[in-house]
Amino acid sequence: MKKNLKRAVLFAAIFLMLMSIGAFTQTKKKADPCDSATNQVEMNNCAEREFKAADAQLNKVYNQVMTKLEGEHKTKLKEAELAWIKYRDTNCDCETFLNLGGTIYPLVYNGCLTRMTNNRIKELKDLLDEVK
Repeated sequence: MKKNLKRAVLFAAIFLMLMSIGAFTQTKKKADPCDSATNQVEMNNCAEREFKAADAQLNKVYNQVMTKLEGEHKTKLKEAELAWIKYRDTNCDCETFLNLGGTIYPLVYNGCLTRMTNNRIKELKDLLDEVK
């Protein structure tokens, strides 16, 4: 009986120790405010942050491709990228026009920019795979 009681106490102690370690590591993780955005301002800010991250990734992949290209091919990609940026921005202006002036506009507009930017990243990664 004493042996079973000792085991139970040991298991309880181990369980409590593991639970406290789990709680400690969860509190150490920095919570992402976008996971719990509940109002329009927070959602708009999160959408803008998401677009900025996608845009940074786009620039990184674009620069990787540019280092692999030479001569006129490099010039053509630069021309295409400038035209694509103008198209993306104009397309998102059109796509979100009905939301213009509303509080949801930044969310919808940045969502459009992010979606199109992520698609462009895929295109550039495909090009990078071709020129390696």
